[in-house]
Amino acid sequence: MAAETHAPDAAAHGGEHAAAFPPFDASLFSSQLIWFAITFAALYYIVSRFIIPSVATVQDKRAATLKGDLDTAAQKSAEAESARAAMEKATAKARAEARAMVDAARADMQAKLAAEQAQAETRLAQRIEAAEARVNEARTKALADVPTIADALARDIAAKLAPANA
Repeated sequence: MAAETHAPDAAAHGGEHAAAFPPFDASLFSSQLIWFAITFAALYYIVSRFIIPSVATVQDKRAATLKGDLDTAAQKSAEAESARAAMEKATAKARAEARAMVDAARADMQAKLAAEQAQAETRLAQRIEAAEARVNEARTKALADVPTIADALARDIAAKLAPANA
């Protein structure tokens, strides 16, 4: 009954028989399988000959670029590490040289201070000796004048005491 109701529509569309959907039509399976095999073989040939090699080339190029970049990065890292080690070595050397310069300057200053102190002590010793010599000279002069002064003093006392007794 369904075929009869659709028959006028099929005739109206130019078809003589009411057929099923072509992919599901069992009479067309063999031609569909042949065209499927031909299409598959053509696509397989195109993909295997043109697309896969270009993708493989891009992947190889990318892998080579990555490897080169990693190698360059490793080399730069090694250079940076050696530069850091050289910088630390130079810093340590500069600190050692600075410490040696400070120690040398300190030793030089201590030597100068010791020399100036020795000179000052020598000058002080000379002044002390000169002062002691003046004191000794003044004492000798004073002691030389003591008998004369003592005699004059004794006469004055005796003169003052004698008129009072007389």
